[in-house]
Amino acid sequence: MSGSTVLVRCFKPDDAGAVAALWRTCFPDDPPRNEPRAMIERKLARDPELFWVAVAGADAPAGSGEVVGAVLAGYDGVRGWLYHLAVAPDRRREGIGRALVEHAVVELHGLGCRKVNLQVRESNAAVVALYASLGWVEDRTISLGRVLSDT
Repeated sequence: MSGSTVLVRCFKPDDAGAVAALWRTCFPDDPPRNEPRAMIERKLARDPELFWVAVAGADAPAGSGEVVGAVLAGYDGVRGWLYHLAVAPDRRREGIGRALVEHAVVELHGLGCRKVNLQVRESNAAVVALYASLGWVEDRTISLGRVLSDT
């Protein structure tokens, strides 16, 4: 790790600009439905307690500092899901992604969740390797999706 302390904490409204910028950097080809500011608004309206950031320089007053990672989670009472894990490119391979994932899993487990799912694009070998190193295994399933219109 680079020397500065990294803290995983709940998202705060003041983090919105930094998280939006992080997601734009990490997911440049995301479809319009994943526009970062709109995603943040929807998450805050639904279950904001399942939205975390990793902050470098967390030893600053009140845990302020630079947002270097973020992750969303969801839980419907049956399964948990992780979404949009992102770590600043210049801070990768420092354990930040691992810390975010492990934090999310602990929080979901505390809610009664017994299985957590996530989806990774097949072409993203580095992220698949990260999750494999954390004990995740491929489910032999077919993922189906349906995009709903904005109207």
